[in-house]
Amino acid sequence: MVEAWNQDISYEFLLYKIIMWPLGLWPLNNGKIFSDVRLVIAALTQVATSICLTSELLLNCNGVENALDLLVLDIFASLACVKGIIVKIHEKEMCSNVMSALKDWYGDSDETNKDFVRKPKYRQTMMEHARTGRIVCYSLMGPASGGTLSWIIFALPLPIFNYALNGTTAEVTRNFPLQTACTFEGATDNFILYCCIFLLQIVQLVATCFGNCGNDVFFFGIAMHICGQFEILKMQISTIGTDNDEKQTGRRLIDLAKRHSHLIDLVDKLDNTFHLIILAQLAMSALLICIMGVQVIIALKTDDAFTGMKATIVLSSLMSQLFLYSYGGECLTSQNEKLGPAIYESLWFNLTPRTIKDLIFIMMRAGKPIRVTAGKFFVMTLATFMDILKLSLSYMSFLRVMIDV
Repeated sequence: MVEAWNQDISYEFLLYKIIMWPLGLWPLNNGKIFSDVRLVIAALTQVATSICLTSELLLNCNGVENALDLLVLDIFASLACVKGIIVKIHEKEMCSNVMSALKDWYGDSDETNKDFVRKPKYRQTMMEHARTGRIVCYSLMGPASGGTLSWIIFALPLPIFNYALNGTTAEVTRNFPLQTACTFEGATDNFILYCCIFLLQIVQLVATCFGNCGNDVFFFGIAMHICGQFEILKMQISTIGTDNDEKQTGRRLIDLAKRHSHLIDLVDKLDNTFHLIILAQLAMSALLICIMGVQVIIALKTDDAFTGMKATIVLSSLMSQLFLYSYGGECLTSQNEKLGPAIYESLWFNLTPRTIKDLIFIMMRAGKPIRVTAGKFFVMTLATFMDILKLSLSYMSFLRVMIDV
């Protein structure tokens, strides 16, 4: 096992480790008791979050708008718990992906990769894909963290958040980050108990944020790394036929075929881990799109800009998560398909008939699509994402017509 991380490894994986480690989901901690303890604590916080929010929904003290906000957060908490448990179940498969990536950076995964670090074009390709993963991580985790922080800040017992309509400062009321003032109404009188619950709910919100979006960006980071390896494999295949030594060419071809099989196996492990997560994300997104769609239409009719903005942000977040899985699946599929043309464009005509037959088998395998799926039946590509987007917009148009009638 690779113990020390160099600068390039830290650049690609440190962010994901910071997100996944507190939840007990970092794959390299597989089998460690402390990691299992963190997972149990994270799962219990999500279960407690869902129970508190469901209780608050049943009490329904603060109107429909607040109830919709609680329902959205309840779904996110449940989804974070499901994602964490599934990733933990498939921890060994994710560990294989991460360990393979670490070996790629050190250049000792197999014979074809020994000179990765020494060849600038290979390292540049890996850095470009790592950079893409980081940008997406910041783009998704930034707004999610900002939303989490807003829930915490607006729950602080400060006069500015209790400004009365008559222009004077009303008596400061004590609320909670999860907006569960009705459920914990009796705890607001005891300052110590109130502070304990307040701090606990901050942890619950952070765990929900990391558990829900953290697993998504981790998937995308791994997918981008594998895409980079397919790109490098394509570069290596394109140089076939440049060696004068037939035996050396044969050995290289065997190594490249093994590398191709290894990358396909990594994609299969990635799909085995995340296909149920993607299915759950699709189902919950469909439900939330229906709810938020109604809220957006009503907000437009009543000129309620704040409510419309909140619903739009939630819809954008849901679409971003689905786009992340769709784009990752599209990249993996297309990178594998590019290997066939790369073989055709190589100097294959310099090879012996026997070696050419071996190349044909690699082309045939590259022609068989590799896919990221939802539940092993719904393929995640940019085309399917566009279908989801068009269906969502059609639904909202239908809602608008129905509400106008």
